[in-house]
Amino acid sequence: MNTRKKTTRECERVVQSLVAAILAGHHPRGTRLPSEHALCAKFGVSRTVVREAIAHLKAEGVVAARQGSGTYVIDHPGRKGFHLKNVEDVAVLQELRHILELRKVFETGVAELAALRRSEADLHHLEAVVIAMDRWARQAAHTPTEGTTGAQWDDEFHLALARATHNPEIERFQEYLGAKNAAVHRVLWGEAGQVRDWPLAANAEHREILEAVRAGDPAAARRAAERHLEGTADRVAEVLCPAEPAHEISPLEPIDG
Repeated sequence: MNTRKKTTRECERVVQSLVAAILAGHHPRGTRLPSEHALCAKFGVSRTVVREAIAHLKAEGVVAARQGSGTYVIDHPGRKGFHLKNVEDVAVLQELRHILELRKVFETGVAELAALRRSEADLHHLEAVVIAMDRWARQAAHTPTEGTTGAQWDDEFHLALARATHNPEIERFQEYLGAKNAAVHRVLWGEAGQVRDWPLAANAEHREILEAVRAGDPAAARRAAERHLEGTADRVAEVLCPAEPAHEISPLEPIDG
């Protein structure tokens, strides 16, 4: 069984079970969900699965994290939440292109706003993530790594950038996008990407975004984010449709501003 497809199915099962439990009154509004460790044990799944399930519920506005305290139920699950498809197969290239376009529109704005609002603490954390990702990429090129994966460092960079806007709704939507980014992660951070040194290339683009944000230059931050998303689309296209022109997935239209 494809590992990613299995993870996706397990995530959906955990989400459905938690939604059912909330609707049944087992987790009333204002109460804390069981810990990540407890949920892993209850459902027999990995931390990755639980984290993706919680990210989905956060995006739906059902739960919210309180730093140092846990994850709390803040609303009942509804029918009007925003959903993106889980893009896992090369058979859904058009859906993947749509998600990459959405990321470009959203994340260029995130970078721009982060350049205007970032704090020294935000910059310190972004710097630490970029350094950690470089360390991971250089080690992964020679030996398998344990612990945090390249995909998780990638997610953390973009989430940290969203936090630097100091807008919790932007942060929440960025977390949701990260949970829907599995196909891109598989290309960039898997074997196909590692043999092409793509983790290092992608992180060099992250560094450009960081430096523009550090300089407090919103226009430069937007341009750096745009180049990163265009580079991501090109890399995905090279692996998923090597016999086709890159425009099957890319280019993503330039954004004026």
